[in-house]
Amino acid sequence: MKVAVKQFAIFFVIGCSAVALDFVVYNYVLEWLCPGCADETNFKKYFLNFNSADLAKAAGFMCGSMYTYYMNKRFTWKKKDRNNRRLARFFALYGISFVMNILGNKWALSWPDELVPFIKVKDSAFLFATGLSVVINFLGQKLWVFNPDVSFTAKVKKRLSSSK
Repeated sequence: MKVAVKQFAIFFVIGCSAVALDFVVYNYVLEWLCPGCADETNFKKYFLNFNSADLAKAAGFMCGSMYTYYMNKRFTWKKKDRNNRRLARFFALYGISFVMNILGNKWALSWPDELVPFIKVKDSAFLFATGLSVVINFLGQKLWVFNPDVSFTAKVKKRLSSSK
């Protein structure tokens, strides 16, 4: 239990800095795609019904994801080796998290202003989507991406050692 708490604390600190990076990129790209509309919920529409907020959220999420992979790999999960399967699992997890993040942001943008009156709708949507991703990402990394018992070779070694 102590290890999981320490891992979450490190994950949280790295996550906070990744969220800051995500937030900066999100706001910069949103202002670039739709100057002046960041203070409203009237976003420019692009292809496939994606709007400027969706595209900005995607850009911020991707920048934060790359950062968090390398930082968490090194400091939270203490992995120094290169492992393409682990990287593939990470991107699969973050693909799921990415979709949930965009959908969570989109859903929260539809909330009435009165629901969270002390901050802008786009900021409350950002925080909601980020919170949703934190839960998905921590559990996914701990239980699947960086779990040594998930790999095929670890299962074979475990099975061979238990049969002796």
